[in-house]
Parts: sequence; C-alpha cells; structure tokens
Amino acid sequence: MELVIIGCEHLGAMVAKEMANLNHNVTVIESDGAKLHALGSGFNGFVIRGIEYDQDNLIQAGIERADAVLALTNDDNLNITVSLVAKTIFNVRKVIAQVIDPYRRDQYDVLGIESFSPTKMGVNALLSKMDIVPIETLLKVSSGYEITQIHVERALPISVADVAKACDAIISVVISNGIGKMARPGLLIDDDDIVVCTNHIRDRQKLMDLLVQE
Repeated sequence: MELVIIGCEHLGAMVAKEMANLNHNVTVIESDGAKLHALGSGFNGFVIRGIEYDQDNLIQAGIERADAVLALTNDDNLNITVSLVAKTIFNVRKVIAQVIDPYRRDQYDVLGIESFSPTKMGVNALLSKMDIVPIETLLKVSSGYEITQIHVERALPISVADVAKACDAIISVVISNGIGKMARPGLLIDDDDIVVCTNHIRDRQKLMDLLVQE
C-alpha cells in the first residue's frame, strides 16, 4: 500500500512506524522538524519537511499514486484542508482525517470527509468499561477491527442493510426479546434489541450515533 500521512504528532508517528514495519510504502509530511524525531532512527519510510497542504510536497510524497491519505495533525482546519485537497484535486480513493475537537465532527461529515475522533472514542471506551454506555467489545480482531455487542436505544426501527450502509459494519446476529435471529438485510432492528456486529474501531462512533439515541 502507498500511504501518505500528514502530521507527525504522537498518533501520526505511531501509525507511520506501524505501517512501515508491515512493509507498506509510507511517506510522512510535517512542517515542524522537531516532531519528526518521534519517528526514530529506525523508521524505514520517507519524510518530507514542509507545509502539509502544499501541492508540491504532496506530489513529492506520491499522493498521485497513493492508496490512502491520513490527515493526523492536531489542527482541525489543517486536517480538513488536506483531506479536501486529497479528495478533490488528487482523487485519492481513501482519505481519513483525525477530528481534534469532537464538536466539529459535523463539519467533516458535511464535507464528505471520513473521520474519527480519538477523544470521543477514548471517552466511550472508558465509559463502556464502567458499564455506563451500552456497547461492549467482545473481541479485538486485527488491523483495528473488533466484534462488538450493542444494546439498541432508538425510537424508530432501522434495517440491517441501512446500518451496514451507514457504518460499514457487518451485523451477524440480532437478539430481540431474548431470541437470536440471523441478520438478513431486511431484518428490522428495534429499540431494546441487542446486535452483534463486526466493525472497524474508527466506525464505532457512527454505530453509537445510529443505534444509541437519547
């Protein structure tokens, strides 16, 4: 995989090193040279020090052939700008941005930018361990995928197919009134049901927003 990572904060550095260790072609763009030290001397990817949204830097990083671009800076405006450049100018198939301020998540959605919020995910993970939120991770698989169990709280029913389309998740079982049913596309999920699904951790918040409503 050809991967361009924008930003070398803690998360960006960790993802870059992990992907490079898995033998993917990784290039990191970061304007602050001091932050690049987080990659360490053993990093076997490429590094470009310069303005993150500069098109010349992006082209040098290989964005024209990139399979994915990850915008992982600590600045929402910068993440949005880079993501839009990658999507609209270079037509990168997979663009994912980190949301710094969870209250700005809607801005990413309106612009059609796939995003995730480590802060929101961390809060939900903590609350789930305290049995405060109705979601439980049954099994962590690999590459960020997990099997979760969610106690549904919503006023209107929603079909298995609609959940899969909205959250890129695979629902396998729906438990209603204690009776388990195989999740067919047309099966409706209702309030107080329990669903077991496979999803990527970045889509957990989408599942929560869709299936657990106040």
